[in-house]
Amino acid sequence: MKKLNIVVFILALLNTLESLSIDLYLPAFPSMAKIFNTDIGHIQISISVFFAGFAFGQLLWGPLSDKKGRKPMLYCGLLLFIIGATAIYFTSDIYVLWAMRFLQAFGGSAGIVIGRAIIIDLYDKQKSVTIFSQQSQISGIAPIVAPLIGSVFLKYWGWNSSFAFLCMMGLITFFMVYKYVPETNARINLPDEAMDEKGLKDQLKMIISNKDFINSTMIGSIAFASLIIYISNAPFLFMEIHGFSSGEFSFIFAFNSLALITAAYITPRLIKRISNSNLLFAATAILLIVGVLHILIAAGNFSVILEIMMLYLSLLAIGILFPITSAHALSPFKEGRGTAAALLGFMQLMVTFIMSGLLGLLEADSIIPMVVARAGIALVAVWFAYRIVSSKRIGVQNPELNIDVK
Repeated sequence: MKKLNIVVFILALLNTLESLSIDLYLPAFPSMAKIFNTDIGHIQISISVFFAGFAFGQLLWGPLSDKKGRKPMLYCGLLLFIIGATAIYFTSDIYVLWAMRFLQAFGGSAGIVIGRAIIIDLYDKQKSVTIFSQQSQISGIAPIVAPLIGSVFLKYWGWNSSFAFLCMMGLITFFMVYKYVPETNARINLPDEAMDEKGLKDQLKMIISNKDFINSTMIGSIAFASLIIYISNAPFLFMEIHGFSSGEFSFIFAFNSLALITAAYITPRLIKRISNSNLLFAATAILLIVGVLHILIAAGNFSVILEIMMLYLSLLAIGILFPITSAHALSPFKEGRGTAAALLGFMQLMVTFIMSGLLGLLEADSIIPMVVARAGIALVAVWFAYRIVSSKRIGVQNPELNIDVK
């Protein structure tokens, strides 16, 4: 049990690398725009490029981890992550920044997709929701402390010190994976012909034809896109529009990020009292209602406190959606879990890449495009949640698909 707790912590640390890679350098956006001789919109694109790298990387690491093993692919991914972070430290060219952010994300995506597969390898669906929530509690600390740490790095050592820190974290995580994470993919010990009996195309067809996977993945994708749209636009909203300093922005960002930890804490408890399908629908409805209210608040130029409240509530709903959608999407599959996790991550990140990229290119002097986009995709999430609620295979009509966390 102690060994499994260590493994869960390391997998959460792999997730934390992603959050740190996004949030750590947010306070440095205005400074980076000057150093790279560009505007904040082009610096924001580095986040979009990062997610593109994450999306395409997962398509590689998931299937390879099914065939070659979880740990070897984790090693390869972490090495690429370290190389990318190191290269960014030495550059001041915007195009090199974009390219290395892609490489960094391409490698870092191995930790996310393989970590999900390892959890499904080790635990059943009931337990996996609790584990995903525990991971969220651990990795949820990163969005809180990362901007604060980033502000300190920016003040004393410059914007690129954040990427030196990421390189160090990659090295530490590499050692911990080597030392403590077991190989959980039993199929790598089978003969090649047994491993290849179902090709990648057949696996993808099986996964895509599963309605639970599609509905849950789309909700998770929209929730993730909404989160990243907020993250990538937060520096513009608070520092450019409302005039907060980088230090003040870090505290506001940290406060809002507490919602993710709160959601991770309450989700296993809510599932004991509310069916998972109803909880999914309620969370998407909250995301939509809060999104519409945020449009009205932004359009009316009301108090920034109200905007912070709306963002906090939206992140609370997003945090509830993450563990449930992940468990529902991956649990139906006994084979090809790495491939399913890869497709889940790919869909999440491609939706995010498209939405955040389009918003970054708009170069708007208003926050209205962000709030309208978040409300619009929340409406789509409600529709997919309604499909889950009304499905005869989920809820009371099929009790075995209900998640009951003991």
